[in-house]
Amino acid sequence: MNRPTVSPEALQDQPLLVRLLLEQGELEASQLDAVNKARLRFPGDVETALIHSNLVTEQDVARNYAEHLGVPWLDVAASEKPDDDALWVVESRDGGEPLPIAPLSELVAQCRSVSDAIGDVVCRKHSVVPVGARAGSADLACLNPCDFSVIEEVRMRAGCVVRPRGATLRLVTEMISALYGERDMVREIAGEDGGSGASQVANDDEMEVVVDLGRPIPNTKDSQVIRIANILLSTAIDEGASDIHLEPYEDTVRVRYRVDGKMLETTPPPKALFVPTISRLKILSKMDIAERRLPQDGSIALKHGDRRVDLRVSTVPTVYGEKMVIRILEKGGIPDSMLQLGFSEKQSEAFLEAANSPHGLMFVTGPTGSGKSTTLYCCLNLINKPDVNIVTVEDPVEYKFTGLNQVHVRTNVGLTFASALRAFLRQDPDKIMVGEVRDQETAQICMRAALTGHLVLSTLHTNNSLQVINRLVDMGIEPFLLGPALRLLEAQRLARRLCPDCKEAYELPDQVAERHGLEAGLTLFRAVGKSCLTCRGTGSKGRVGMYEVVAISEALRELISSGASQNDIKREAKREGVRFLEDDARDKLRQGVTSLEEVAEYIRVSG
Repeated sequence: MNRPTVSPEALQDQPLLVRLLLEQGELEASQLDAVNKARLRFPGDVETALIHSNLVTEQDVARNYAEHLGVPWLDVAASEKPDDDALWVVESRDGGEPLPIAPLSELVAQCRSVSDAIGDVVCRKHSVVPVGARAGSADLACLNPCDFSVIEEVRMRAGCVVRPRGATLRLVTEMISALYGERDMVREIAGEDGGSGASQVANDDEMEVVVDLGRPIPNTKDSQVIRIANILLSTAIDEGASDIHLEPYEDTVRVRYRVDGKMLETTPPPKALFVPTISRLKILSKMDIAERRLPQDGSIALKHGDRRVDLRVSTVPTVYGEKMVIRILEKGGIPDSMLQLGFSEKQSEAFLEAANSPHGLMFVTGPTGSGKSTTLYCCLNLINKPDVNIVTVEDPVEYKFTGLNQVHVRTNVGLTFASALRAFLRQDPDKIMVGEVRDQETAQICMRAALTGHLVLSTLHTNNSLQVINRLVDMGIEPFLLGPALRLLEAQRLARRLCPDCKEAYELPDQVAERHGLEAGLTLFRAVGKSCLTCRGTGSKGRVGMYEVVAISEALRELISSGASQNDIKREAKREGVRFLEDDARDKLRQGVTSLEEVAEYIRVSG
């Protein structure tokens, strides 16, 4: 074969394939301008550019690469059997006769596990695809089998020996389609990040790095601090703690976990390692470790075994240094039924019926730490469907759910509850959850949204459900508007749940029963603890809610609209069968769920 002479200068900036084709005489030196234009027209790999520009055939590309590496090259051939696969994969070696390997369907079945491990994004992006798999090894058809970085990536993903094979573009395309189906261009484009992930286009506030507590810790000068931080977090999660308190004092430090509402002390780190431990946790929380004079807030995403846990971190400067409190939020802790929270069937039905209303106002009330957010998230999770547009504005976002459009309040840049609500009303929402109604402006926007065809769920800090009415009126909401808008009012408290393995029964003295509105001779239960392994000697295991759920009937709506007193409204609610907090607390006492000590303040009879 006569080979044209090509100057070294002409070959200097050309890729390997072009040099091979020039050496073989399948490209002329005079075609280099056409090659450069083709690469501009078809950016990406040079192989596709040359083939689509009709400068060479796909068989030329496969054969030249294969001869250069000394490996077989693969192509497809039409089946001679009309009832068989439309295509057969064939192998050629050194220009010899094609050698049939297998029908396409057999290769797809053979390569399924390897192809799943590699993934369609990698195969489509780099024009590679598995065409054969045996124990511990796989044959990989490649448009460019000389791209060893791709071969190595595939080897790492597949976890086996990879043998590269030259292949025609048609073979690669047909095998990819057979293994992965039609192209998903959105997914492919999303995968074009050079291996750096989505963090390249996300700002610092939106990036989420999940910290794996089970990951081996390298032996460095900071490994002791990392181990201490990890053990504090993992122990708290295993103990079922809701909060971790890390507190500095003059001569010592203290670490306490809040478990079932009780503060329990645990072994703290040495005082010399307290500040480095706080700094480690601040780094994980994306806080400024140099700032120790001002309060800061942050968050950490954790992986603990198979569990995903989110932490909300807060620091405040004290006279002896920074105190840190970590709130533990486990999405798996949100139950899939309101009955599991302690609602009765009637209460649960009333709550969900109101939540499925097309418009109106719902309020959940109670003091801080009474489980209001858990109730709202449980409800939102139950009504979260593809045909419902749910938006939330929270400070902060505690649990992140797919299907909910959640906004974190940022008052420092002007993103308040009121401004987020105004924006939401232009977002075609069906249900709006507002973390808390704190001011008159927010209350009025919630009212406007409820009256214009949206359901609004929110929280208020009041002692009982009916006080919501007076609170909203004080914020400037007219009673004649409030009555038609309200759908449901709910109040709640949390009580420790008695350990089922060590609680003991006793008969309630008549005097105590009369003081708390209970029947004489009633059998109740109390905590024991001692050496019980289930509750670890505390006498309680978990917490249960006590609830009052007031569904707004027509009669209640008329009373609210006319400005009736709270006592009149409560009498009508009782007449309609509403169970208030004191009633629910007595029910849970009779059921042996909690103890008299836990609910005494709610059920004591005055006078």
